[in-house]
Amino acid sequence: MNPKKELLADVLFNLNLINLLKRLPLRNKLIVLNYHRVRPVDPPFATEFEDGVYTLNADQFNLQIKWLKHNTLILSENELIDCYRDGIFFPPKTSAPCVMITFDDGYRDNYTIAYPILKHYDVPAILFVTTQMVNTRQVPWWDVIAYLIKRCAKPFITYDNQPFPMGDSKADAIAHFQLLMKKEQYEHTKYLIQDLSDACEVPLPDAQLQDREILTWEQIQEMAQGQIAFGSHTHTHRVLSTINASSQKEEMILSKLIIEKNIGQPVLSICYPCGEPQYITEETAEIAASSGYMLGFTANTGVNYWKSIERFTIRRTASLLQKVSTVSLLTILPEVFTWGTLASFQLKTMEAHPRYADVYYRLGIIYLGQEKIEQAIKSFMEALRFNPGYTEARIKLGISQAFDGQYDEAEKNLLLIIEKKPSFADVYFYLGIVYAGKKQIPDAIRALEKALQINPTYNDAILKLGILYCQQRQLRLALGMLERARELDPSDQDLTTLVEAGRNIIATYGHSSADLFPLFASYIGNSDHIDELIRGFVSHLNISPNLKDIIDIVEKSDFNRNNLDALLLLFQDYRTQFPKYSDIHYTLGIIYKKLNQHKEAEACFNESVRLNPNYIKARLILFNLLTEQNRFHEAIEHGYALERFDLLYPDLYCGLAETCLALAKYAEAEAFARKAVTINPIYPRAHRLLKKLTDINSVAVEDSPA
Repeated sequence: MNPKKELLADVLFNLNLINLLKRLPLRNKLIVLNYHRVRPVDPPFATEFEDGVYTLNADQFNLQIKWLKHNTLILSENELIDCYRDGIFFPPKTSAPCVMITFDDGYRDNYTIAYPILKHYDVPAILFVTTQMVNTRQVPWWDVIAYLIKRCAKPFITYDNQPFPMGDSKADAIAHFQLLMKKEQYEHTKYLIQDLSDACEVPLPDAQLQDREILTWEQIQEMAQGQIAFGSHTHTHRVLSTINASSQKEEMILSKLIIEKNIGQPVLSICYPCGEPQYITEETAEIAASSGYMLGFTANTGVNYWKSIERFTIRRTASLLQKVSTVSLLTILPEVFTWGTLASFQLKTMEAHPRYADVYYRLGIIYLGQEKIEQAIKSFMEALRFNPGYTEARIKLGISQAFDGQYDEAEKNLLLIIEKKPSFADVYFYLGIVYAGKKQIPDAIRALEKALQINPTYNDAILKLGILYCQQRQLRLALGMLERARELDPSDQDLTTLVEAGRNIIATYGHSSADLFPLFASYIGNSDHIDELIRGFVSHLNISPNLKDIIDIVEKSDFNRNNLDALLLLFQDYRTQFPKYSDIHYTLGIIYKKLNQHKEAEACFNESVRLNPNYIKARLILFNLLTEQNRFHEAIEHGYALERFDLLYPDLYCGLAETCLALAKYAEAEAFARKAVTINPIYPRAHRLLKKLTDINSVAVEDSPA
């Protein structure tokens, strides 16, 4: 999968967009997920066989099944069959997306890893078994090909007069021979495995090694007693397009009979080996019907629309199954990977359903994402015109109006919701933001306090309330909010430092100390920042309701190069869409810095500071980048700008002292070093600087004329 799209899926999974879309009537789709193997969680895991059939690990599968259980309707084989009436599939009476879970081939981990998870969540599935594989205890041809080439010690092999290098090219060789097995007629490939063994000078895998990879009939019988249905994956897993019609029929009937004999239940479904369109024939569906099956499944062919489902070519997808975020995106709205795609989709839906409130609501969300606030407001109002009780539309209308400065209208809409839903913490939170924008600070405080009363772990409400307490000079309460926020996020080192500094000041000077106000203002803002707070809050929302969380992840996490490249592409797209948001430029700077592209990072931090001169974190990093390059004249300007915030960061003042020292501004250097010591009396870096300055002064005294 494209890493950029995978990252976007991660982001969208955490957005309200996914949570909102899952509530929409998505009755026109059936998504059939196609898994093969689930690997253990252990990082050292490796297989001697084919790597590609391991879609995900046990923890990832558990997260996916948990999410699907709570957010979709997971159908069993019988429930899908019950949806078929008079030659048409009818969707179940639900607004949730409909999903089916399937596994192919018959691997042992389907029982040891996947089955306990499915059983725990009481989730149905269909396991399609290759009967020869179970009967003979032999792994399928793709695994044997991978095994032989992986173990080949020769520098190259020759097959059919064609050389194949080994070494770093083994993956290419594996793919080549597997593709031959898929495409070539069976008569041409029935001896390929033995010939490849001879060419590699590697014996076929021993019986014990193969046996432990495969389900036993006892395990199959146990699973069949629960919610696991068993279907046919043919007898030998020969690709159906490589054999004639009579051989296809033989494959289908034989496997059906063998499974039914072993589990004592009828086999109703078949999935075709390598079942993409090019690997089946025009007769395949008819042969499946005539062989006694009720359903036939293809492979990796997409999403089904209920009334157009063909009973013997039901689509499945094996892509996007790596993690819960991609599965959620596939399940909720498979067409979505960009705002533009989504907008186009919604406009087409609107043409067909001009009175459908959900379409206008979803279009409003898209307009927010495109910074088209006026259009967003109109769309949300249209949604409410067709459905006056649409709570989510009214919330987003209020937020959009607040962003546009229409505070009175925003207040009216949010109060309407509270009349009907007095225990809705989010609405009180948004109302607090609106009151802050109207400079009605006592009302804002009451609204945020109510949000916290309903939801004591509402971190955004805690920090916004801290701002307002600070603005009102209620510093004891403001410190309490900082401490509360730190308890919810103990990994936030800046917050921890500020809490400890605040406690030290209070211990020394008491709660009435004037030194406390700049402490809180430096982290959570003061009355001068209220307008910035409102605009910043909603600007985050219209890019992504959890943009702050995304930025935190970028700041605090280590990534490999592939992930960093994917993040870079995502935030470059954000920068193109939202060029005036300083947070986007700041985050891009962080990514460039992690990639050691310091010139690009510096440009991003400069733009972030240009857009928001009070962006403390961006200016701090920029200051440090410049001092690391000995560009002290440029650095000092940012240092002076930071000084006015009275930040209680001893590192900042040590950096300022070192910069002034490099510029021979000794008196300023000493003042900054002493300020660092005041904040942290035992800070070694500050004491080293003071000693260095004392030595410089001593030399200067000795060198001065008597």
